[in-house]
Amino acid sequence: MKNLLLLLLILASLLAKAQESTTYVNVALKNGNSVSGQLLHKSDAEVSILTTDLGTVMLPWSAIESVNVISKQEIHQFANPQPTRYFFAPSAIPLKKGDKYYQNAYFLLNSIQAGLSDHFSFGGGVFVPFALFITPKIGYQVAPKVHVGGGLLFATSLIRDFNFGVGTVYGSFTYGTNEHNFTVNAGLGAVNENTGLGSNDYQWKFASKPMFTISGMTRISKRVLLMTENWIFSTKTVNYDSGTGQYVNTVSAYNGLLSAGARIVGRRYAFDVGLLSPTSSEFSAIPYIACNIKF
Repeated sequence: MKNLLLLLLILASLLAKAQESTTYVNVALKNGNSVSGQLLHKSDAEVSILTTDLGTVMLPWSAIESVNVISKQEIHQFANPQPTRYFFAPSAIPLKKGDKYYQNAYFLLNSIQAGLSDHFSFGGGVFVPFALFITPKIGYQVAPKVHVGGGLLFATSLIRDFNFGVGTVYGSFTYGTNEHNFTVNAGLGAVNENTGLGSNDYQWKFASKPMFTISGMTRISKRVLLMTENWIFSTKTVNYDSGTGQYVNTVSAYNGLLSAGARIVGRRYAFDVGLLSPTSSEFSAIPYIACNIKF
């Protein structure tokens, strides 16, 4: 009996030492991606890790930016399936060639984006039953964790005799990885607007001030990333004399649409949930929900 207890104590001690010697790491790659798992081997040429979903992965040092020790609980089982976009605003991280995703928001906004090369993607969609839009985009990695790019957003009406049209050309800067990043977009918008009171003529006019988006995301667990996306844009208010009805002036001012929420991820899908808060509206919080599918 004593020998059996001694043997059990020895086995427990060996098991505890084996668990203590197990090291888990997050390997940040120079292309902006990251891989997490158990460290198996590290040499002058490469790092080998055992991942949850890819098995054993051997990474050359030439592709590695950094190796950081993490706890077992921090291993990311599912990568962010859509690092190229936040709720709607883009990041400068491009889709890879052949990658495609579908997004549905509010059951009315439907869009699809496809990577035609490692740096250029083209997409578009419909906001049923009001508008049709396109969203071509370019993106390049210019340094570790640094992407730059730009694109176009153009929307026009699907309803006959409704002369709706908006567009913007923008540049994009993203710092970070697919799991933790921060993006600033700056662009100049244009609107297809009426040329005058009582007129049926419309023409495109660029805004006098630029518009911006400031967005970010960070992973807090295996399946959850926190996100924020904030639009800052100039609006015009036309003032008329209350007595005579004559035109007085036009005032331009910056307003915004603020948002915060989370992305719940799976292997090839993500659900975005959050709250939108317009700065110039009586609505303090508008629920947002969207589904993203990568294929």
